[in-house]
Amino acid sequence: MRKLLPVLLLLTACSQNEVVDLQAYYRAEGDRLDAEARHKRVAYTFEDFIASPGYRDTRDMWRGGALEQYSPKNSRVEFLLKEQRGRLYINDTIAMDFPICSGRVGGSETPKGRFRVTEKIREHRSNRYGVFMSKDGSRVVERGVSADDAPPEGAVFEGADMPYWMRFNGPIGMHVGKVRRDSDSHGCVRIPEEACSILFEKLEVGSRVIVK
Repeated sequence: MRKLLPVLLLLTACSQNEVVDLQAYYRAEGDRLDAEARHKRVAYTFEDFIASPGYRDTRDMWRGGALEQYSPKNSRVEFLLKEQRGRLYINDTIAMDFPICSGRVGGSETPKGRFRVTEKIREHRSNRYGVFMSKDGSRVVERGVSADDAPPEGAVFEGADMPYWMRFNGPIGMHVGKVRRDSDSHGCVRIPEEACSILFEKLEVGSRVIVK
């Protein structure tokens, strides 16, 4: 009876012309709590975070105290292809661990090695992959195309949007993009915007990039 008391009081307080949709209320409250949980930063240690059984598949980011430092000359990023994770180091301390999506197996793999950031562009578009748009720009005619493909009549090529672009190996770079939990890009490293914007701030032209 005590559990029903708040609901009974709520119904009693309402006039006969008012409809109390408790189901809608609790559904909305559940959505709010879910959204709050998604944006909550759990206070893991880094060791606990990577030891989690779901580490390989999670989209969660880990942030450490070193992220508060600004030391672009002593910052580097490492991409772990097997785990599909990236790590930002500042002064040799792990500052951030985040999900990535590298080049797909079968000809588009992201090459392993040691590189340097050679270019940074806040707003960038691909000159190789994108969509065919109507000439007036009002609609997409075809998606997932290459600049080498012949466009349909009345269509033009438009490169894919690649915000926070940082080139590090010829045509290959890191940028904001769809991050599936497996390798699926044309060779670049896609990163969630929340993480890529931080990398763009913390890294500079000349910063080390290690792919392994």
